[in-house]
Amino acid sequence: MRRWLLSVLFLSVWAIPAAAQRWTVEVQARVSRTQVGMGETVVYTVDIIGALPNGLRMPDPPPTEGLALVYPTPTVHRRYSLIGGRIQQRIRYSWRFRPVRPGKARIGAFRLQVGDQTLATEPIELTVYDAPTAPPAEVAPDASAVPDLFIEATLQPTRPYEGQQTVLEYRLFFREGLQVWRSRLVGSWETEGFWREELEVEDRPLPERVLRNGAPYYTFVLQRIALFPTRSGTLRIDPLTIESEVSLQPDPLDPFATLLRPGPSEPQRVTAPALTVTVQPLPDGAPPGFVDAVGRFRMEAETSPTEVGVGEPITVTIRLSGSGNLPTLRPPRPDVDTSFAVYPADDELTLDRRGARLNGTRTLSYVLVPGRAGRFTMPPVRFAYFDPEGGAYRTLTAPLPELVVHPAPSTPAAPVATASPAAARSRSFSWLRWLPYAGGGLLVLVLVLWLAHRGRAARRPRPSPVQPDALPPSTLEPRLFYRRLEEMLRRAAGRYLDEDVRGLTRTRLCDRLRQRGLPEAEVARMARLLAACEAACYAPTPPDPVQTLHDHREAARLLESLEKKAPSEEGA
Repeated sequence: MRRWLLSVLFLSVWAIPAAAQRWTVEVQARVSRTQVGMGETVVYTVDIIGALPNGLRMPDPPPTEGLALVYPTPTVHRRYSLIGGRIQQRIRYSWRFRPVRPGKARIGAFRLQVGDQTLATEPIELTVYDAPTAPPAEVAPDASAVPDLFIEATLQPTRPYEGQQTVLEYRLFFREGLQVWRSRLVGSWETEGFWREELEVEDRPLPERVLRNGAPYYTFVLQRIALFPTRSGTLRIDPLTIESEVSLQPDPLDPFATLLRPGPSEPQRVTAPALTVTVQPLPDGAPPGFVDAVGRFRMEAETSPTEVGVGEPITVTIRLSGSGNLPTLRPPRPDVDTSFAVYPADDELTLDRRGARLNGTRTLSYVLVPGRAGRFTMPPVRFAYFDPEGGAYRTLTAPLPELVVHPAPSTPAAPVATASPAAARSRSFSWLRWLPYAGGGLLVLVLVLWLAHRGRAARRPRPSPVQPDALPPSTLEPRLFYRRLEEMLRRAAGRYLDEDVRGLTRTRLCDRLRQRGLPEAEVARMARLLAACEAACYAPTPPDPVQTLHDHREAARLLESLEKKAPSEEGA
């Protein structure tokens, strides 16, 4: 019995390749309509049926006359079936064409190379009318016109105010029976006129099943971005092109599906169209102290210590949290009189990117140094902002405690020794005698120190110029890319400041750039990029390629600006 089963299995394995070799491949072509109007499209579909070799490459579209290809990559359907004991594969490619002029149009022969034979279809003639033609009501929609893969872009809110957070979400849809993975950004993607912050999405999302255009699809969030418009008017968001690996998933209810491997994956590109956003200007009636804060905020303040002596420091900490434009707004500060000197100490920004909106907390520390004694009633910290959901301006207040400043302790006078007049005259005479020699020696010492310092300054090498084209490629391993990016940013900052910045913290470095006169927008960009470098080097998961590409472009702009503003070699 066992030998009989082995013989049958051997004959079956030998017969399947032999039958596959005798199987002929058939190619069929058709169009969704032969009469089309200007402004309309026609779908050209090719079915390839038979036993196809593995690794069959995606064919090129047929040549045309009077028609233009809407998108170079076709939609693809794959289906397997078992007919007469033989496996039959059907691959359907669909292209969409648009007429370019009225009159006669033509789709040439579609050619496919399979092994050593070339298969071709007959050309198809079309008639193009000057006006659009209404499709017959009784004709059912062509299934090939329904895309296998597409992207939807949603913006919420659709008409934001200047500075208001608006969330842009790209969602990928794919038909049942397909497997999609390795989605990646293709080309550049710009949001001119927006400050943007990437929000976190699932690395391995579980697709949900929905209906679109009457057909079942699976969908998941591909990318989510928080955008903050920096000016009012009409702004444009570039098209987003994604390339994904797509393959056919076997039907789990088909008893022969487990015997068949899915076809090889094919890269497919889909594009979300460009978006036009109308940004509303902020309304009139802003309260005193309002600058640029838009969103919903909370504020608290604390002071430590509250009782000091003259000249001793007092730290005032202000925490501002919410879902507004925290990275770009001008922060609040304590309003004190001239009895105190105010020094900004630290500005720390913590962002939460895990939800559907960007939230965060900005912690600001100020050092107050009293110049005189007394009891001081500190005015509350005030922060004015515009609430876009309520459509009104609001003001937050955070009280500060009373400060008690004690006088500085008096310094006891040094004891005065007495001596006889003769001794005093003798010491005075002795000191005056040696005074010229001491003065000459001191002058020589100062001259020697000055020459030594000048020599060291002349020998100190300036950092070499940092060019944007020397940036590491964004395709580099993420942690290595961000480590090199941080080195280049600090080197460029050192050239701009003309000093060694290797030992400075991120906050202290940004303060030095701000003191040197670097615009606040570029200081904020430097702070965000350095924070991204630190997070990428120590985070458990590396950033996604889209974020890496965005940081690469931002760093190139910043390096170019710093290099233009850096002091020249002659000036140094």
